Amino acid sequence: MRDDLEPVRRLLPDAQLEPVERLRGGERCRVDRIRVRTSDADHTAVVKRFLDAGEGWVRETAALRVLPPGLAPQLLAADAATGVVVMSDLGDGPTVADALLGADPDAAADALCGWAEAVARLHAAARPLRDRFVAELAARQGELHVSRSRVTGELGDAATALPELCARLGVSVPTGAMDELRGLATRLGGDGASSLSPVDTCPDDAVRRGARYLLVDYEGAQWRHVTWDVAYLRVPWPTCWCSWAIPDDAADRAVEAYRRTARDGLPEVGDAAFERDLEAATVGWALTSVTWFVDRALQDDVAHHPDRTAPTRRATVLHRLGLAARSPELPALAELSASLRTELRHRWGDVELALAPAFRPRS
Repeated sequence: MRDDLEPVRRLLPDAQLEPVERLRGGERCRVDRIRVRTSDADHTAVVKRFLDAGEGWVRETAALRVLPPGLAPQLLAADAATGVVVMSDLGDGPTVADALLGADPDAAADALCGWAEAVARLHAAARPLRDRFVAELAARQGELHVSRSRVTGELGDAATALPELCARLGVSVPTGAMDELRGLATRLGGDGASSLSPVDTCPDDAVRRGARYLLVDYEGAQWRHVTWDVAYLRVPWPTCWCSWAIPDDAADRAVEAYRRTARDGLPEVGDAAFERDLEAATVGWALTSVTWFVDRALQDDVAHHPDRTAPTRRATVLHRLGLAARSPELPALAELSASLRTELRHRWGDVELALAPAFRPRS
């Protein structure tokens, strides 16, 4: 880790830097906690170093630059050439994932509401900041083309992958199903009830600081309809490893906490149309994420994360197809989802997605 600090020393030449611990490592980036000492301060900071030439550095620094204080880590320094981002340290407070994996259902339900309120505060505060966010993306993108939203591309990829999957499994694609899926890019794009989204609003990226939770990961940040984030409570957690089921009453309570907190900055969340849009986003996430996980699930029944307490891919896929099959909002996609689920249950059996550990009955 000491070698990794050299780019940070160039960004903070008047500070004495010491490594503290590695927080996260992977193919895309490494995240470290460091100590920063100056003549008038002694504090820790977090250093995130992107290891590829993708959009992560651009999106993260643009988001942190525009977000008001108190909603996210503060951007302290950044360098595009080395892919380094230095940000304030929000500490080691418990995460929402800790609560979901614990043994107290009331604490887990409260944590879900805390997550929803954190997302709502961010959405409401960032609502007026679209032009600033787009300008910050443009200022940092260099030779990359970094769009304000990736919704259209992600839905298009899913609309290509699903018919290919159906052809392999011998499942017919109902007329209009892919039009419904692609149509979500217009219905739930960057207009209407839209705001800045961290995108991966996962439970382990929501850290409690004092009485509130804050979101810490912005490498996928984009501008999109707010229901794509709120639907994390209903799918649940479509991009996350800890995607255990959540009881309906706990999810509904958290959705109401979101609406209550966001309403002043986003009055649209109080409308009846919001619930229909949330239903559509839930279906969109369910089917998009199925295309990511189903190929491996067809090979064997592995967990989402080999080193953590996580559900299996087969249970996740069947659960999400069941969600989409029950939705009246997108009827052709509901018919497709029911057919796919029937075929996969025939191959795999009736694999159920278990509740998050905190919500399971105690013997």
